[in-house]
Amino acid sequence: MTFTGTGGEPRPAAATAEFPPHLIVLFGGTGDLARRKLLPSLCHLLERREHRDRLEVLAVATSEHDDASYRALVAEALTDMGIDGEALARLLERLHYFRIGEGFDALGGRIDELESASGLPGNRIFYLAVPPGVFEDTVAGLAAVGLTRSTGTIRVVVEKPFGVDVDSAVELNQMLHRRFPEEAIYRIDHYLAKETVQNVLVFRFANPLFESAWNRDRIQRIEVTVAETIGLEGRIKYFEAAGIIRDIVQNHLLQVVSLVAMEPPVKFSSEHIRDEKVKLLQAIRQVTEESVVRGRYTAGSINGTAVPGYLEEDGVPESSTTETYARLRIEVDNWR
Repeated sequence: MTFTGTGGEPRPAAATAEFPPHLIVLFGGTGDLARRKLLPSLCHLLERREHRDRLEVLAVATSEHDDASYRALVAEALTDMGIDGEALARLLERLHYFRIGEGFDALGGRIDELESASGLPGNRIFYLAVPPGVFEDTVAGLAAVGLTRSTGTIRVVVEKPFGVDVDSAVELNQMLHRRFPEEAIYRIDHYLAKETVQNVLVFRFANPLFESAWNRDRIQRIEVTVAETIGLEGRIKYFEAAGIIRDIVQNHLLQVVSLVAMEPPVKFSSEHIRDEKVKLLQAIRQVTEESVVRGRYTAGSINGTAVPGYLEEDGVPESSTTETYARLRIEVDNWR
């Protein structure tokens, strides 16, 4: 397996041993995303020998926890997911907790304490696994106490949804640029880490049989389906404000559509792949109301287990108009 560096040249996986020590500050450490995606990913990362002594994780949230009670919470959640033994133990010994109610000054003190005790050089990753409404306050709080400045490397990771419309997305981007250079901002879509999604580029461009046929002359339409078996899973506050279009369509689904329909990049580097995605998105005709169907799931069963309808989920208001299903017809105006 090889990984592509910024210059587009393949590098062997062993080169990742150069990964410098980091402190990962995980905002939203008690949330669904952290529990189901981020903390398991950190477990897998720490299984790699070259990373074992190079990471400390500070989870930040509003809940009343200390290090011990938070570790117990994480241990229970990850054990239920089948993660235990040495992999889990390795994460727990590097896992710490901070309650954000104590303020950003106190957070700065905790970060300094952890970096000093662990011999970390000041490389920090601030991962914002929080609702979009608190992005600005979080970044402003970090900047106000100097946490966005360090002798090491500072990065900020922003989870979707990125704003609620075009104007708020532009405003959010401008806010981030006031505190961080572009190369320090990571707008994450974790669907792109799925092996099936990563294989799309290989499937399309490394196989001459498919590449020669992947055009309007041979293919009438392509259907991309994202189907999930989970319900709200405690995400009512987030999902009721977002709906499936903001939660899935405007990020995950459009990323997959871009990979399916874009032109081959000049180089397989992040910048060149991004440029081809942008060209594809610019070639999509404006989506009209007539091209969209919205719906909502009702009571039924999944794998033989009865599940409630959306309006029957705990905490969902009877007046809710939030969609849990969306189907879009997208037309691309380019030569392919």
